Amino acid sequence: MTRTILNLGLRLLVVCLVAAVGLGLTYTLVKNRIEEQDRKRRAEAAEAVLSAIEARPQEDLELTASLQERFADLIGVFEGLDASGDVIGYAFVLKSKGYNFITMAVGVDAEGKVTGIDIVTNEETPGLGAVAAEKPEFLGQFKGKGPEKLTLKVDVDAVSSATYTSRGITNGVNMALEVWKHLSNKGD
Repeated sequence: MTRTILNLGLRLLVVCLVAAVGLGLTYTLVKNRIEEQDRKRRAEAAEAVLSAIEARPQEDLELTASLQERFADLIGVFEGLDASGDVIGYAFVLKSKGYNFITMAVGVDAEGKVTGIDIVTNEETPGLGAVAAEKPEFLGQFKGKGPEKLTLKVDVDAVSSATYTSRGITNGVNMALEVWKHLSNKGD
C-alpha cells in the first residue's frame, strides 16, 4: 500500500515538474512579444485619445517613472505634441478598479479638458460591467469636462446595472485630471 502511494506520488511529481518547466519555457519565449503587444495597445490608445486635438503621442518613460511614485496606478504618460513639437496635451494610461480592473487611456488637453477615453483592457463582467466600458455614449460624456474632479450621477450619468464600472471609469478620469493638475502646477 505504501509502495503504491509512493509510486503514484512520484509520477504526479514528474508530471507537475514537466508541466512547470514547459510553462516556464513558453513564458520565457513569449514574454517579449506580450510586452510589445501591451506597448502597442497603449500607444494606439494614446493616439486615439489625442486625435481630437491633433496631437502626436510620444511616450515619456522618465516622466512616467517620476509620477508613479505619487500615482501608483499610472502605467504610462504620453505627451501630445503639435507640429512644432510643443506639448499641447497628455494621454495618461492608467489602471482603475471597477468591479475588476480596467486599463484605460485618458486624453487631457492644455486646459485640463478630457479629449477622450479609450479602454485598453477590460476585465469587467461580460454583459454587465463590460457594457459600460464598451459603450461610446457613456465614454463620450467625459469629453470636454475637467479640470475639476467629476462626480458620477452629477457630472456624468452611470450605466444601469454597471455602477461599479461607471464608478471605476470616473475614478480613472479623475486620476488623470489629478495627474494633469500635478504636472500643470509643477512650475509654480
